[in-house]
Amino acid sequence: MRDMPKPEPKPYPVIPNLAWRAVFLAALREYPVMRHACEASGVDRTTAWKNRNADPEFAAACDEAMQEGIDKAEKEAYRRAVHGWHEPVIHQGEMKYQHVFEAGEDGKVIPKVALDENGQPIPLTVNKFSDSLLQFVLKGRRRETYGDKQEIGGMGGGAIQLDDTTRNARLAALLAAAQLRKELG
Repeated sequence: MRDMPKPEPKPYPVIPNLAWRAVFLAALREYPVMRHACEASGVDRTTAWKNRNADPEFAAACDEAMQEGIDKAEKEAYRRAVHGWHEPVIHQGEMKYQHVFEAGEDGKVIPKVALDENGQPIPLTVNKFSDSLLQFVLKGRRRETYGDKQEIGGMGGGAIQLDDTTRNARLAALLAAAQLRKELG
């Protein structure tokens, strides 16, 4: 019963009102997550997948939109890893602000909270970086240099050596196991 060929999947018809597609693709470019694009365009996931499977041009547009969204995420990961981001300083539960120092009439220095062009206090921030994001970017782009290494070797790191008897015994054991699985079905 297991050896019967699987029937070809039936092509789904394209859903008539296609106005949602532009919103769907725009949302996919912004956040490369199918569920988000479906919610933004007001269609369910089944509709999106049926349209994608039935229309090669729409499938290609989805792939392109997804890649654009992933490119944005990769760019943001790189920015956070290399250039960092400004995080407000919180001390004893209170946000701290930048100060300017002015000389008082008596010559003493008076600290005052620095204000922006709208008269609002400017938060004190520290620049943070993400080493783990940089690691992911490097592993993704230069796997041969920064990727996880998984090598199996023999004595002293050399090739694994098997004599003919050992090799034949291992091969016979694998064939026997495969035959048993086939029989048990």
